[in-house]
Amino acid sequence: MRKWDNVTRDDLLTAVECIKHQYAPDAARNLIEYFHERMEDGDYYDVEVLHLLIKHAFALIISGKSADQAFGLKAIKGEHNRPDTFSRDVSAAALVVRQRRKGANWEDAVTDAAEHMGVSNRIVERAYKAYREGVECLPDEQLELIAGERPVKP
Repeated sequence: MRKWDNVTRDDLLTAVECIKHQYAPDAARNLIEYFHERMEDGDYYDVEVLHLLIKHAFALIISGKSADQAFGLKAIKGEHNRPDTFSRDVSAAALVVRQRRKGANWEDAVTDAAEHMGVSNRIVERAYKAYREGVECLPDEQLELIAGERPVKP
């Protein structure tokens, strides 16, 4: 049995849509492997799906993107997926405010928050800058909850 024998048309169409609308290098590589495997073995492959993929890629190549970008193997500048860091960043900002209220200087508060969260000082600094106004006005009890220093009461 080959790697891509159980792939359905819906799987292929979903992968093409992923490539068209977001940076999904795993989906792109899987599609390429599927078509390569089928072509190498002289087996049937969905020509319509291949046409959709190539039509999309050719349009991007004509607009100036590289072949790797067009086929979804490399991110197009400014269009890569970024993880949602909202919760992490608000927690970091809350930790800094808590430390500052306890008397820590700026550098120590940032370092303590970074170590506690396992991130860099720069991430904590950016998070504080982005969410400072929102968290500075909160009472200590709410800051503890946001920072994860106190469990939520049932």
